[in-house]
Formats: sequence, structure tokens, C-alpha cells
Amino acid sequence: MASLRTKLERLESLREEFGATAASEKLHLLTELEHKSLGRAVEVGRLHETLCFSRAWPDDPKLLATVNRMLKNFSDRADLNRFAGALEDSGIDGTDIRFRFYRVTALWLAQRCGDSLHIDWGQFEAEDRLSSTLESLALFSERGALQQYMYDAPEWIDRMRRDDETDAVFLVRLFAARGAAGAVLDSVYDELDIPFYLSASATTPTRTQEYVRPKAIQYQRRSIERHAIDLRQAAHRRIRIENVNRRQAMRLVDLAKSAMVARSRDLDAFGYASADDVMRVHCRRGIQIVLIGMLPVKRYLLECEYGYLMLRNGVVVGYGTGTGLFGSCQIAFNLFPAFRGAETTELYASVLATFHRLFDADTFSVDSYQIGADNEEAIDSGAWWFYVRMGFRPCDSEAIKLANAELRKAQRKGYRSSKNTLRRLANYPLYFSLARKRQDVLPMVCTDSISLGVLDYVSQRFGSQREDGTRRCSQELAEALGIDSISGWTADEQLMWHRLSPVIAAVADVKEWPKADRDALADVIRAKGGVHEQDYVKLFDAHKHLRQTVAAFAAANE
Repeated sequence: MASLRTKLERLESLREEFGATAASEKLHLLTELEHKSLGRAVEVGRLHETLCFSRAWPDDPKLLATVNRMLKNFSDRADLNRFAGALEDSGIDGTDIRFRFYRVTALWLAQRCGDSLHIDWGQFEAEDRLSSTLESLALFSERGALQQYMYDAPEWIDRMRRDDETDAVFLVRLFAARGAAGAVLDSVYDELDIPFYLSASATTPTRTQEYVRPKAIQYQRRSIERHAIDLRQAAHRRIRIENVNRRQAMRLVDLAKSAMVARSRDLDAFGYASADDVMRVHCRRGIQIVLIGMLPVKRYLLECEYGYLMLRNGVVVGYGTGTGLFGSCQIAFNLFPAFRGAETTELYASVLATFHRLFDADTFSVDSYQIGADNEEAIDSGAWWFYVRMGFRPCDSEAIKLANAELRKAQRKGYRSSKNTLRRLANYPLYFSLARKRQDVLPMVCTDSISLGVLDYVSQRFGSQREDGTRRCSQELAEALGIDSISGWTADEQLMWHRLSPVIAAVADVKEWPKADRDALADVIRAKGGVHEQDYVKLFDAHKHLRQTVAAFAAANE
């Protein structure tokens, strides 16, 4: 065991060393470790992470073939089976996952691997509330029984489900089958906070099998260079964005959802993904960015968000979101632990170049959570310094003083920022601009303030008659724009018309606008409900009258 541990440690030490000599030694060590059992669960996990890294940054074809074989057969390892319980929630093939999945994710799991999905009753804290919820979701003809007989929630579910449904599958399908508004069901579901138990099976999402074989492999022939990235140059790199066919899109959406499940995470952008709005971005050094738009019904009121996966040689190495409007983009960037340190700045530069191109954005921001506000992982990793070294800076005057003081201290040899200092710095978003600095960018333009202003407007005009108020706003907007009917629009375009009508009514008297601006406004609204939401961003930002009016309304309502 000690000898195997030494071999594993040596393999880990070679992680970022490349060239013929390193490749030969890595291959020898992998051969030694392939069919022998490690002595501790943590060592099995470390071997798995090393294999995942070597698949993303492979030395040569022979070593990659060995890595792929070992990952394909990882769940058959004797040590994995021995330590599967200790490796629960690791996402490693052959291990179980416990997590409180979103309703849409739980439904996707019920469709994909329903036999493996169960309610974790031992962790359920709202059984009594579930019993009353079951009564509400049951047929009217069933409610008398649920009111009269004193069974608990697990017993009722066991009685109500079909033999081929697990308790979890029954419950999530019951939510999906009702005709109530999705937002209401989501609220009820969220209050229940249902814990799930996803047992290992051939169809269970796993990090081990998370792989899209690329057309060409980018082999790492020399050691990875760690050098500063010029984001101004990186933003203008040549990248190729391609739309993918629906079959490929659905596969990539499933990959994104699986990546979240395997890491006990959830993300709205993936949970409510639109398979009609998926793109693949080809960058350099074997990096691809998969962009995934959201279903129109789940899109934000004004800003536009795309989720993304980062792939390196077909291996999912990270994920995030890009939220765009006003010629700006707020990027959330998450690199998975197994891949941190290698080419982090290169990956970030690829993401920034992607959203610069997608949204025509010239200003980028990082929110406070990403750099450590209520996020100790970001504090521990020094996320603030990661962004500052690439050129990001705060815009708040107090934050600028704090940042400049810390930058001066960092010139001293051996200086490290304290966690308390990083927490103070993390209270302020960071910005990077390719053009002149301006204030009309996300998140300085607060869309929540716009929503508050709309609430006040609707309250003053319509009070409790909000649905009638929406119809009135819609009619008034149609008259102002000279639109006789929107019956020829798609259902999603009509949805956005009704959602945005109160916003337009609150922010401006558009009947006073020039005809060209009124015609362009109709195009903006339709694009918000279009297939590719990026089109909406470009039309909104090009509409100077609308853009300036909305930004001014946000400022007035902060």
C-alpha cells in the first residue's frame, strides 16, 4: 500500500510536466496503478482527479488511450467498490449522490434514470407539509381518503405510486402533471426542500464518463506556460461560433445538466435550457465553449443570460453564465477543482472573447459573490486577485482606495492578503472595459430597480386589477406602435409582448417617439421571445432611445 501511495504521489507531482520523459513515466505509473487497489478512499479520489486532468491535457495518444480505458472501467475497481460509501457525492462513477434538486432537474432525472431516484426520507424535514401538499395535488375524488385516514407522507406515496415508479419519480411527476402555473408549483416545491438519493447506475450522471470525443486532440507536448493574459488582445481573438443541429444540441444540454448533477449543483440556465438556442464556440488550445440559451418562458425580464460549459479536449472543465445588456456582460466563471491552476487565465480569456462576440459587449463585470461575498471558497482561492491581475478594478470610490492600498502592499516580497481584507474587497463588483469607462452597464444599471419602478406604476394605476392592467398596457402599446394585432406572432413573442407592455408604459410615453424608434421597439420585443436571445440584446443596445430611457428609469428608482 505504501508503495502504491508513493506511485500515486509521484503521478500527481507530474501532473503539469510534459514532454517525452514525463509522458513515459506517467504511463508506467498508470500501468502500475490500473489493476491494484489503493488503501484509502481519498487516494481513490485523487487517482480519479489525476485521470480526469490527463484526459483534458493528454501527453500523447498512448497515454490518452490508457487514461480513457481506466476511466471507462473505473467503477469496476475493487478499491472504488470498497470505498463507494466514503466517496458518496463525489460524482465518481459507481457512487451515490444526495442532493435537493430543483423541480426541473428532478423531473429530468426521473425521465433519464428514474429507477435510481429516491426520496431521502431520513433527511426530509417537511413531511407534514408534504402530506397537505399531496392532498392539494390529488384528484378531487381522492381527497376524502387523504383527509380521513391517518397515513404519513411516505405511506401515502407508496400507496399512490405505480409499481414501476419510485417514490421520487411519483412525486416529481405529480407536480408536473398538475395544471397550476409553473411559478406556483416551483414555489410549493421549493418550500418542501425535498432531499433526493440518486443511487449509482449505468444511467446516473457521473463525472467519470463526462466526455464528448473531439474531432481532433490537442496534445500537450511541452510544459504549460503560466503567463499573464492581455484581456484586450484576448477579447479580439479569432473564434468560431457555430449553431449545432437539434440532436447535438440535446446531447450538449444533457451534458450540462449531468455536469451539475454529478457535482451536487443546480443552475437555472441549464435546468431551463432551450435546445433551439445552443452554440459551440471553437477557441484555441483545444478549448471549446458550449453556449446554452434559456427557454423563453424562463428568460429574465430585460437582461439576457446564456449558460456555458468549458471543454478542453472534450472534457468538461468548468461552467458559468454570461448575462448581457447595455453593451456589457456580467460573467460568472467556475472552474472545477480537478482542473484549477493549469490554464485558468487562458480559459477565462476564451470565455470573455466569446461573450464579447456574442453580445458585442465592451465592458465586463464580476459580481461580489464570485470574488468572495458570502463565498468562502472564493476567499480561500484568492479569487479577487485572480481578476485584479487580469485588469479588473472596482468602480466605487471607497473600493478603489481599498484596492489601491492592497496593490501597494502586494509589492512587498512575500505579502499575502488576509482573509478579512479579501472579504472587505469582495463587497464591491469588479469591472474591465475595452472602451471608455461608463456608468450605464450591468450591474450599475440595476434591473431590479426597474422592476420596482414598474411595480409602483402598476400599483398607482391599477391596484389589485393587475391582469386587467396588463391588458390595458398591451392595448395602449399596440395603439402607440400602430400594430393592429399580434396574432401572427409566435406564442413566445406574444408572451414577451405582454410581459414588457407594463415596462414600456412605466418608462416612457412611446407614442411621442419618432416612427422609426417605434417600429424598432416592436422588433426588440419580438426578438426577446425569438429563438436566439442574443439577437434581442443587439437590437436593444442598438435602440439608443430605448436604452437611454430604461437606464434613466433604473437610476430614478434605485
